[in-house]
Amino acid sequence: MKDVNSKKKASKVTGDTNLYIVGGGMAGLSAAIFAVRDAHIPGKNIHIFEVHKSTGGSLYGEGTPDTFYFTRGDWKVGIPTHHCMFDVLSEIPSADDPNKSVTQEIFEYNKIHKKNTRTRLIHANQKRDNCEHLELKLKHLVKFVELLFIPESKIENRRIDSWFDASFFKTNFWQIFCTMFAIEYWNDLVEMKRYMRRFMHGFHNMVSGLEEVVTPYNNYDSMTVPMTKWLKEQGVKFEMGCKVTDLDFKPAQNELTVERLYYSSNGENKKINIRDCDFVFVTNGSMIADSRRGTMTEVPALEKGKLDGSWTLWENIVKKRPGSDLGDPSSFTSRIKESAWMLIIVNSNDPLFVNLYERFTGNKPGQTNMVTLTNSNWNSSVLVPNHPHFRTQPKNVYFWGANGLRPFEKGNFVNKTMAECNGEEIITELCHHFGFTKELPQILKSSKCIPQMMPYEMAHFLPRKRSDRPPVVPEGSTNLAFMGQFVESEECVMLIESSIRCAKIAVYSLLNVDKKVPPVYTAIYNPITWLKLIRPAFS
Repeated sequence: MKDVNSKKKASKVTGDTNLYIVGGGMAGLSAAIFAVRDAHIPGKNIHIFEVHKSTGGSLYGEGTPDTFYFTRGDWKVGIPTHHCMFDVLSEIPSADDPNKSVTQEIFEYNKIHKKNTRTRLIHANQKRDNCEHLELKLKHLVKFVELLFIPESKIENRRIDSWFDASFFKTNFWQIFCTMFAIEYWNDLVEMKRYMRRFMHGFHNMVSGLEEVVTPYNNYDSMTVPMTKWLKEQGVKFEMGCKVTDLDFKPAQNELTVERLYYSSNGENKKINIRDCDFVFVTNGSMIADSRRGTMTEVPALEKGKLDGSWTLWENIVKKRPGSDLGDPSSFTSRIKESAWMLIIVNSNDPLFVNLYERFTGNKPGQTNMVTLTNSNWNSSVLVPNHPHFRTQPKNVYFWGANGLRPFEKGNFVNKTMAECNGEEIITELCHHFGFTKELPQILKSSKCIPQMMPYEMAHFLPRKRSDRPPVVPEGSTNLAFMGQFVESEECVMLIESSIRCAKIAVYSLLNVDKKVPPVYTAIYNPITWLKLIRPAFS
């Protein structure tokens, strides 16, 4: 495993250094914060290019009492595992109380709002299960331990189901694990190994979710909004609606130096000359690229054209420097049937569904992570968060959501794939799983459902070779870093922490910050972790 703190070179940073950041998601925002806070780059010299009209990326949210509250989902956060996230938020003032940092606000909120899961799984015929038995056998644990310690180089580009036999995927452990981390049996074995090493300290609490913390509101309101506000106050320039299309490199073969950046804005093509003292940080690839929404009566489109630019930019960069360690974007864009994911968000002026959900499961809103429908052909889970989930959400607007990890399978009750369904049909399928059929007409009448198709949401989980993703700072780079979910930072994918960690590596390495990036957390060598794991595994 490469030491991310060993790659620092003599810095070219001057008082006139400009930093050009491609992507306004968590990686881009975090890179800008670290650059201002730790590398002392003036905010006015930092430029963030974002193709969308708002920052946040996967953490984007929106809504007013008069429109529709929407978010792309809330992501897993753990106190011992998210060092970089809590660090970047430690000096960002809370949107509700400027005297508190966002980190402090999150800690205080979770001391008051505790998890209390009564139902985690719902099996066929509405059979509730809080998973007192994880159903693991000795043979499963043997393979589990073997996977924890086998070198990644020996198992790269393999599926999870090439390691475990079919019985493993029928256990409660797998049902919880796969839906908690949104990882499927056809996904990357190395990624499962990383998740196991990363989170095994909390496996004894994986049903209750006690190892996780949540933000007071959705991630966008609680994190993205205050981060963006702080950066604007520092003078950081946000170039919204701008698509970065290409980079030019100096011809020297023994180094990787960006000399021009090309982008389009308002229909006009532009370029920026990159000076010797400037730096370019690129978010290569995107989980949310080409996402499309539907309505209660319209099906969301499945867009395959790579229109938002994040994938084509990476492709263009690779073409310019063949043979360099810049990764292979085609490894993540060529299997949409395996990388697509669907999400629905429901707003209602009637608490009927939320009340039925609470009465049936025993879970109060916000007190459990999700409830998984194990018999669902779509592999769906439902989340009912604490109210309000948005800062401006009134008491009479009720919010819940669901996902489908297998959107191209036909439903159990609606004879269509999830990808072929509109919002009304998806609610119908979910309500049948819960047994809310009598109340279904009223639920449909009072609800507005937005389904969203995301063709690349699970692309980072696809089986891959290590060389398919570039390192944060490629070999020979003098001014270029990569960030996001499609770089090799040793961290698990699909975590807020992974986006922020690569941003920290980029800033600390190229801008020569005299601080260390913390190692990826694991408690695998702690005997207490093993004792906590073994008992629930066999109970």
